[in-house]
Amino acid sequence: MTQMQEERTRKVTGRGCYTADEWQAGGRFPGAVFGVYVRSPHAAARIAALDTAEAAAMPGVLRVVTARDCAEAGFGTFPVLSRWGAIAAPVRPSLASGMVNHVGEAVALVVAETQAQAQDAAEAVRVDYETLPAIIGIEQALAAGRIVFSHRAGDADAVRAAMDAAARIVETEIELPRLAPMIMEPRASVARYDAASGEYSVRIPHQGVNEIRRDLSVMMGVPADRFRVLPGDVGGGFGPRNSVYPDLPALLLAAKLTGRTVAWAGSRSESFLTDLQGRGVVVRGRLAMDADGRFTALDVVYDADLGAYVSPVAAIANVHNPLASLTGCYAIRAAHASFRLVLTNAASTGPYRGAGRPEMALLVERLVDLAARMRGEDPFALRARNAIPATAFPYTLPSGIQYDSANFQALLDKARTASDWDGFAARQRDGVVRGRGMTLFIEVSGGGAAPDEAALTLASAAGRPHLRIETVSGATGQSHPTTFASIACSRLGLSESDVTLVASGEDTRLSGAGTYASRSTIVTGSSIALAAEEIAQKLLGLASLRANCAAAELHLAGGEVRRTDATPVCSIVSLLAEPLAATGIFAPTNAFASGCHVAEVEIDPDTGATRLARFVAVDDAGVTIDPVAAMAQIQGGIAQGVGEALSEEAVLDAQGQPVAASLMDYAAPRADDFPDYAVLECNTPSPFNPLGVKGIGEAGTTGALCAVTAAVADALGTRPLPPMPFTARRIWEALRRD
Repeated sequence: MTQMQEERTRKVTGRGCYTADEWQAGGRFPGAVFGVYVRSPHAAARIAALDTAEAAAMPGVLRVVTARDCAEAGFGTFPVLSRWGAIAAPVRPSLASGMVNHVGEAVALVVAETQAQAQDAAEAVRVDYETLPAIIGIEQALAAGRIVFSHRAGDADAVRAAMDAAARIVETEIELPRLAPMIMEPRASVARYDAASGEYSVRIPHQGVNEIRRDLSVMMGVPADRFRVLPGDVGGGFGPRNSVYPDLPALLLAAKLTGRTVAWAGSRSESFLTDLQGRGVVVRGRLAMDADGRFTALDVVYDADLGAYVSPVAAIANVHNPLASLTGCYAIRAAHASFRLVLTNAASTGPYRGAGRPEMALLVERLVDLAARMRGEDPFALRARNAIPATAFPYTLPSGIQYDSANFQALLDKARTASDWDGFAARQRDGVVRGRGMTLFIEVSGGGAAPDEAALTLASAAGRPHLRIETVSGATGQSHPTTFASIACSRLGLSESDVTLVASGEDTRLSGAGTYASRSTIVTGSSIALAAEEIAQKLLGLASLRANCAAAELHLAGGEVRRTDATPVCSIVSLLAEPLAATGIFAPTNAFASGCHVAEVEIDPDTGATRLARFVAVDDAGVTIDPVAAMAQIQGGIAQGVGEALSEEAVLDAQGQPVAASLMDYAAPRADDFPDYAVLECNTPSPFNPLGVKGIGEAGTTGALCAVTAAVADALGTRPLPPMPFTARRIWEALRRD
C-alpha cells in the first residue's frame, strides 16, 4: 500500500489523528492541562476592570494569564505583509488590554488541571466593560474614516478617455458578504516549553510551518528556530489556517509560566467568533464597449472589510490577487482599479478559497453578462469576440501582470457542447423557473515570497531503492503524497511504493512557504522535479561507466537503467552503494488557471427555493499530474462556490453580534444540495515552470460562484438581482417585483 492509499484509508475509516485527538486519545501529550479563554461579549468596549482573583483561587487552577503577563514577556504585534508600502494597522494583541474590538476577542486565559475546572474558573473572571458604538460594515467604516490602506493601479486617464468615446457602458455593484470558513476540524492547540533548550513546541492545524514560525517569532520576540511546529493531520485549510491566531502566543506563554503542556480545543461557536472570515467585499465596476461590442475599458472600485485587525496577508489577498486578473480573460487595453481596506468591529477577514480572485471574476463576468443582455447577444459569442486569442500568450495585462497560456475559445466550445447549452429549452418544466448561466474566468496561482526547497535522498533499503522526499509544503487534503511521488518517480524510474514523503516536519530547516494560493505543485513540485533530475543524472553517470557508453544513451524505467532499445543495464539499487541526495530550489512563479463553467438552476416560484440542477466545469490546469486529486479539488471548490452564492452569510447585527454563530443558523450546503456534475479538462501547459502545471485548488470556487450567479440572474429575467446569497426569501421577493 502506498503512502497516499494508507492516508486515504486511515481517514475514511476514522483513524485520522487531528489536534484534539492528540491528548484525548492519550497520544503524544500525556498529562496535559487545559486552557479556556475568557472572550469579550461586546464588539466595542473599554475594559474598565479585570479581576482574576476568584478564578485563580478555584480548584485545579494553575494560572490565569492576562495582557499584563504578555506585556511582561515582551509580546509585540503580528506581522502585516504588503507589497505597496506601510499599512496603518492597529496593534493586534494576544490578549486584549484596555479595549476589545470584536465579539470573541480574548481577554484572559485560564489554565487548570481539567477542562471542566478551567471552564468554571473562566466564568468566574470578572470583567467590567464600558460599551461603545460598534462600526459594522464597509459603509459605516468609510463614513468614520477607518481606511487603513488605499491603492490605485492602472491608467485612469486612458480609462476616462475610452469611457467618453464608448458606444455603450454597463455598470454594476456587488456585495460579497462575510463567510464563515466551515473547516471540519475546529481550531485547537497544544503547547509546551522546554526550559533547558528554550524551545517551544506547538501542535495546531496549519497550512505552513514557516509561516507559523514567522508569526510567532514576530509576536513573541523569540527567534523563529526556537519554535517546533509538530506535524499531524489537518482537517481543512482554505486560507484561514495560513497564519497564527492571536490567542496562540498566550497559550505558549501559559506553558512556559506553568511548566506544563497546555491544551486548548475550541468549540464550533468559538470558530464562528474568532476564525478569519472570508470575503466581506463590495466591488463596483464600469465596462465600456464600442459599436461592435468590443470591450475598450474597465474601471473597478474594490472595498474590503478587514475586521477589527489586519490579518497578515489580508492586503495581498484583497489587492494583489484581484489585480493579477484585473481584466479577466478579455483583451481590454485600458483598465484602472482603486482599493480601500477598512477596519470594523468584527472578526478579522483574510484569505478564503480564492482570496480576491472570485470577487474580481464575479464583477467582470457580471459586467459581461449585462453587456450581452444590453446587446441582445449570446453570452458565449460576446466572450469569444473579446477573449484574448491563444496566439497572444504570454499576454501582458494593463497592470503589468503576464498571463502564461490559455485557449479560451477551446474552453468555450467544450463547455457549450458538454453542457448542452443549446438544448436548454427542452429542459424547462412546468411550475419551475429555470435559469442558465456560464462564466469564462482566469486566476493567478503559485504565489509566495520565498523559494521552495525540496530535499531528496535515494538509498538502498532491504534490496530495493527507497526515495525520501522532504518538503516544507504540508497537505491539508491535496493528495501531496501521490502528486509529489509521481513527479519524482517519473524521472527516476521508480514505483510510488518506493517513496516516503516527509512534509512540514517539526525540525525542517528547508526554506519555502506552505500550502496556499494553489502553489504546491507549481513551486514545491518543480523543486522536487529539479532534485529528481539531478539524482537521475548521477545514476545515469554511474551506469554509463558500467555500460561503457554515454549517459545520454541510457534512461531509467521500472527500477532499472536501460539502453535506448530497452535492454537492461543494471538495477537502480545496485548503483546505491552510497545514498544519492539532491536539493531542488524553485522560486515562486505565477501560473494562470482558467476555465469555463456552466450552471443551471431551478426555482420554485411559490417559495423562492433555488436548486442547482446541472453543472459542467471545463478547466485548464496546464498539465494534470494526479487526475483524481485535481477533480476532487475542483469538486470541492464548486461546493464552496455554490454555498457562497445560494446560502452562506456570516450575518452581524448593528451591535456587531453574530446572528449566525452555529450550524443551526449558518446555512452551509449539504451533499443532497448538489447534482452529479461533470468535471472536464482542456489543458494548455504553462511555460513558466518545468512541469507545465497550473494551480487548480481555487478554480471550482471562482467558476461556481460566477456561473450560479449568472444562472439566477437569467432565471429572474429583467428583474434586479437581489443581494447575495440568493436565499429563498430574497428570490421569492425578487420574483414579485414588477
